[in-house]
Amino acid sequence: MTKRVFSQLGKPRILALLTLALLAVFLGFRPDTMVKAAQLRAALDNPAYTLTSTDGTAVSTKANPNETTVLIFGHTKCSYTRTTLNSLTTCDWIKRSDIRVIFVETNFHTQEEVMSYEQGYQCPDMTFCYAEDDRNITAMIGYAGLYGLTGSKYPMIVLIDKNNQVQNLLAGTKTADEVLNEIKKFEPIDGEGSNPPTTEPDPGIENLVYGLHTIDGTVVSTKATPNQTTVLLFGYTTCGLTKGTLQSICGSSLANRPDVRLIFADVYGASLNDTKEFAQNYAGRGILFCHDEAALNFNIAQTYLSLNHLTGGTFPYIVLIDKNNKIRSITLGPRTAEEISADIEKISANDQNTETPTEPSSESSSETSSESSSELSSESSSETSSESSSEPSSESSSETSSGSTQAPSSESPKKDVANVTGLKAVSAAKTIKLSWEKTAGADGYFVYQYQNAKKTWVKKATLQSNTTSYKITGLTTAANYRFAVKAYVQLAGGGEVSSDVYTSLYTATAPNAVNFKVTPGKKKAVIKWKKVKGASGYNVYYKTKAKGAWKKLKSTKSTSYTKTKLKSGETYYFTVEAYKTYKKTNYASTRTAKKVKIK
Repeated sequence: MTKRVFSQLGKPRILALLTLALLAVFLGFRPDTMVKAAQLRAALDNPAYTLTSTDGTAVSTKANPNETTVLIFGHTKCSYTRTTLNSLTTCDWIKRSDIRVIFVETNFHTQEEVMSYEQGYQCPDMTFCYAEDDRNITAMIGYAGLYGLTGSKYPMIVLIDKNNQVQNLLAGTKTADEVLNEIKKFEPIDGEGSNPPTTEPDPGIENLVYGLHTIDGTVVSTKATPNQTTVLLFGYTTCGLTKGTLQSICGSSLANRPDVRLIFADVYGASLNDTKEFAQNYAGRGILFCHDEAALNFNIAQTYLSLNHLTGGTFPYIVLIDKNNKIRSITLGPRTAEEISADIEKISANDQNTETPTEPSSESSSETSSESSSELSSESSSETSSESSSEPSSESSSETSSGSTQAPSSESPKKDVANVTGLKAVSAAKTIKLSWEKTAGADGYFVYQYQNAKKTWVKKATLQSNTTSYKITGLTTAANYRFAVKAYVQLAGGGEVSSDVYTSLYTATAPNAVNFKVTPGKKKAVIKWKKVKGASGYNVYYKTKAKGAWKKLKSTKSTSYTKTKLKSGETYYFTVEAYKTYKKTNYASTRTAKKVKIK
C-alpha cells in the first residue's frame, strides 16, 4: 500500500500552477528551493485570504491580535498531511491561546466530507476549512508565490506572526515539535508542548481519519484508540455476506475483547432507524454501528481501497488498524471471526519481533520514490479517485436520441434492471438538483458526473430506492455539466448489478445575480449593472406594483438600459437577470427588485 500524494487538481488549477512555474523558471527558482528560500527571506506582508470553516463561518488568514497563525494546506488523503495532522492534533501547544491553527483542505471536498475529517481528528483547537471551488488552492498558490515558489510536498505550512507578517513556509511532514521550534524563531514561547514520540515499531501506512455517526447519536473516529486494534467493517444492511461476517464475530471470543474495537459502517445510506433495526440482531456484542443517510461512508470505504490500488469488490471491506494508528491490512469479502483474530495476532507478533513493515518490498520502494518527487505543479498518476466508477472512460459510446448511452458489455452477472426515465435538472448558481421517476424493482440508484478534462465518469452518490432526487453542490457558476443516473439491484451474495443503459443529460449552472443600479430621471429610468462572469446576456424587467407581474423590457448583451415614456411621480419596480445559454437552453440567475419614483 503506497502513501498517497498531492493530486486531483482540476484544469483551472493546473493552468494557474503552470503560470507560476513559468514565472519560477524566468526568475531562476527551482521547485525544491521552497524551504531554503523561506529561511533566507525576510518577513513578508500577509496577503490575508478569507476561508470558510466547516460550521459555515468566515475565517480570515489575517493575524488576530496577540496570536501566531499556523496555516496547514493539504488534504487528508495525503499520508504526509495525515502524519502532520496526527502529530499536531495530539500535542499540547495547540491548546495555547496565543497560537491559532487552521487546516485548509485543498482537494475540493464538500462541507460534509471535511466535517467528517474534523470529527475524526477530534481536536476542537484546530479550525478546519473547506472550499468546493478554487478559493483554498488560490490561497495556497498565493502564499507560495510570496517566495516565487511553485513546488513542494504536502502539507505546505505557513507561519504568520502577531504583526501579520509571513515568517516562514514549511514543506512536507512536520511534527508538532518541529513546527513549534520554527515558531520560536520569531516568537518567545516557552516549553516543548508535544507528545513524546513512540519507540514502538512503526509498520503499516498512516491511517485515514474520519468521523462516523453511530446509532447512539455520537461520533466515533476511525483514528486508533490506545491499546486497541480497530476492526473497521464496511458493508450494508441487506448484504448476506456482511451479515455472515457479523454473525461469526458475535458468536466468537472476538466480540467484547477489551483490546479490540469493532466498528460497522453502512455504505449505502441506510437510515438511522434501519441501521438501529439491523443492529438489534447483534446487540450486546460490543460492535459500534454507524449510519449515514448522506452515503459519505461509501466514499470513505473507496478511499481505503484506493490505498491498495483497488476500486471495488465483494462486501464486506475489512480494515485492520493497529494501536499506533497504522493500517495493517485491507481485505474484501466475507471473513470468519477466527480469520480476523488470526490477522490481529499476526500483527501483534510482527510488532514484537520486528521493526520491518509487513508491506511487500516492491511497494515500499515505490512509496519512497513517488512521495519524494511530489510537486505542487504535478499530479500523481497512481492516485485513484475515491469516487471513480467503472463507467466508460470516454464518450465514444453511441448516445441514443433519448440521452441514454450503452453501458459496458463487461457488466456481469446479467440481470434485468429497468433503465431510469424522466431525468430532469433544476439549476441554480452553484447547485443542480437532479430528479427522476421511480424505477420498478430497483434497490437504488447511482449518480454520476462526467469530467471533461479526464474523459471519464465519476460516481457522486449511491442512493436507496426511496430517493429519486439528488442535489449536487459546490459547482462553478455559469458552467456546463453532464450527469447520469443508473438504477441498480443488490445481489443476494453481495455486490450490485445496474441497468444496461444509463440516462444522461447536459445542463449548466446559472450565473451569479446581477448587481444593478436604477437612477430615476425625467419620465425615464436608467438601469446600469456590472458584467456578470459567464453570462451570455441579460433580461431587463419592470412592473408598476409590488405584487404585480414582471414585464420583459429587453434582452441585451449590454450592461445598461434606459426605459422611457414613464409617468412622473409614479413608482416603478425594476430587475435584471443574467442568463447563460447552453445547448439552446437559458439558465437564468436569481432576481432582486429595486423601486424608484420617477421625476
